[in-house]
Amino acid sequence: MSGIKHNSDRQLLLQISEGDEQAFTMLVKAYSGLLFTYLVKITKDQDIASDVVQEIFTQLWLTRESLREVESFRSWLFVISRHHAVRMLKNIDREYKKREEWHQITQTVAGGMEAQDEAALKDAYDILVKSAVDRLPPQQKKVWMLARLEGRKYAEIAAEMQISRETVKKYLQIASSSIVDHIRNNGLPIIISFLIIKL
Repeated sequence: MSGIKHNSDRQLLLQISEGDEQAFTMLVKAYSGLLFTYLVKITKDQDIASDVVQEIFTQLWLTRESLREVESFRSWLFVISRHHAVRMLKNIDREYKKREEWHQITQTVAGGMEAQDEAALKDAYDILVKSAVDRLPPQQKKVWMLARLEGRKYAEIAAEMQISRETVKKYLQIASSSIVDHIRNNGLPIIISFLIIKL
């Protein structure tokens, strides 16, 4: 039975490598549910697992010519998906730590401040965020503003911008990471300057 399944997968992969969309749809239907269940166990998060599944199959289609070289598709799929999920979890953890560092810095500095000083520091932070957003590429900037400032859902943004939900998610992740990096790299000098002025 496993041999029949292997041959069936090999045939689908060969067809997909030649651009057969129907064969690709069959492959997605055959493996997406199984892959999702596997990734939920790894990530402990259904949204992340869903994103990884979508990104993996998108990448498979974009690099479909290489599929003809794959021997054991199921094993290969699970290995690359696991690596992708682990990498995504590390990126999320890294972004969270950056935000925590910034939060700790601002809390430490603001600890002994009067209300008007805290307001001034918040104004400086808001300016920093605006500066970071203005530096984003147009598409990323629009996605970030629609999601963060207007509170729009991914599906709404995707429909308005005529891009996929996965692209919206990716743009937002990249934009958020760029903003956090900009704040981290430029925020401390602003706080120091603010304290010097106060002294």
